[in-house]
Amino acid sequence: MLRVTNLNKNYGPQTVLENIDLTLSRGQKVALVGSNGAGKTTLLKIIAGLEEPDGGRIEFEKGAMIGYLPQDTSLSGSQTVAAYLEEVTGIAALERRMGELSNELADPQVKKDYDDVVDQYERLDGYTFSHRMETILLGFDLGKELVERPLDQLSSGQKSKVFLAGILLRGVDLLLLDEPTNNIDLPTLIWLEDFLMRSQAACLIVSHDRRFLDRIVKRVFELDPQTRSINVSNGKYSDYLDLKVKNLERQKEQYRLQQDEIERLEAQARTKRVEAEKGSKWMGSDNDKFLRGFKRDRAGKSSKVAKSIEKRIEQMDKVDRPIEKDILSIKLNAADVYGSTTVKLTEVTAGYDGFSIGPMSLEVRLGNRVAIMGPNGAGKSTLLKVVTGELTPLSGTVEVGSGVRTGNMMQEHQTLPRDLSPLSYLMEQAGLDLSSAYSKLAQFGIDEISSRGTIAELSPGGRARLILAHFSAVSINTLVLDEPTNHLDLEALEALEQTISSYEGSVILVSHDRFFLEKTNVDSAYLLTEGILRKVTYTEYLAQAEQRARRLLKMF
Repeated sequence: MLRVTNLNKNYGPQTVLENIDLTLSRGQKVALVGSNGAGKTTLLKIIAGLEEPDGGRIEFEKGAMIGYLPQDTSLSGSQTVAAYLEEVTGIAALERRMGELSNELADPQVKKDYDDVVDQYERLDGYTFSHRMETILLGFDLGKELVERPLDQLSSGQKSKVFLAGILLRGVDLLLLDEPTNNIDLPTLIWLEDFLMRSQAACLIVSHDRRFLDRIVKRVFELDPQTRSINVSNGKYSDYLDLKVKNLERQKEQYRLQQDEIERLEAQARTKRVEAEKGSKWMGSDNDKFLRGFKRDRAGKSSKVAKSIEKRIEQMDKVDRPIEKDILSIKLNAADVYGSTTVKLTEVTAGYDGFSIGPMSLEVRLGNRVAIMGPNGAGKSTLLKVVTGELTPLSGTVEVGSGVRTGNMMQEHQTLPRDLSPLSYLMEQAGLDLSSAYSKLAQFGIDEISSRGTIAELSPGGRARLILAHFSAVSINTLVLDEPTNHLDLEALEALEQTISSYEGSVILVSHDRFFLEKTNVDSAYLLTEGILRKVTYTEYLAQAEQRARRLLKMF
């Protein structure tokens, strides 16, 4: 299906990809992994034909249809969802062409052209397109009423779903998916997992959603940050993670044993060198000529032995020193409490531009970990904005205790001054001196060079680390997280999970990442649907989502 050979990509003096070789067979599902900035998105764009490589070859199976889902989809305009899907799949163009040719079918050439167009239309299942479109939109939790809605009126999550629906409806042979789970809710995520597992299309997937990858992929391509090339691992994503740990431990042991052997041989060589030096300088008396010759002959042999040992060390197939990153430890200490630390919503209604949620009530006390779940467009982010004071409710009361110090991760992402350096930002926002700011940024994996660059130059994960460094410096006691896994690399995500599990402050989060929700020890879960907020159990919500996905797939 896909063969990439000796592919290279540079941006100025920086090498992003080097000697990339990979193959992808029909129906194969593969994860493309690597740290932020390793080149995953760049590789997908090159394969999709959106960027040119500096060298190498990309070969596709003849006639293969390629679908590419970028991280950020920018659908806009007054075109309806139905019209967009008909255009992007090619259905509309084929129907127009059939209409143009149908009036001149008496002409043999026109009849041949018409038959070719009909063949293409049938390959796209054009006659059942409306039914398939409605079914796949249902799978994405987008009801029939949305089909005639203009793209401009969709939420960012809904736009992502419509964009992905267009790719799936084309019946592509190769799917290139860059963080497909970022803007979709849990029921849709489960439906997409099941759909991809049943699909005959090959998939190359970039995602930080560990549960999603573990269910779908059977192979992992890892972009090595040192060599800029690809390491291949067979098995599930969790198998790959286990193998990485085992390989690191094996490399550490091999490196230790080899260093011990090198030290032993170097000690032998030094001893022989000393013997050689002593023997070559031994003079004795005039009557000891025979002994002098013997000493010097033995010194020569010792010198040869020393050289032989040194050559043996030099010719060793050296084991690379294992690269062990310092474990990222995110320390968020809840601020000293002076006054009430309770956030309480009573019969609150909120919204804007004809959209509203409520009335709803919610109480979060210090130390509570509350998850807000629900479909895209249900108003989860709106609820968080009410909690943080960013949005004034239409009715009801919001009581935020005088001791509450809130850190809003999503709001911080949107308002980060991109032209400032991380260093300047942290000094300004947290009141730190230069040395303390450097130290705090280093704790969160932001090196000296990055700390002096601009915030705009940081990756999304880097910006998330900066925000967490800020929260750590000012000791917030109420952490608000709106889809945090959309922005963090795996290392930062694991650290955040560990942080939340031991954090003494309050946590209010919106997330569809099952692994993240389970690891952060959520003690209360609420479902927001059709403007109503009700308490549920996480397992109940997950079971309902899985049942719904299976039911909808039977319809497809």
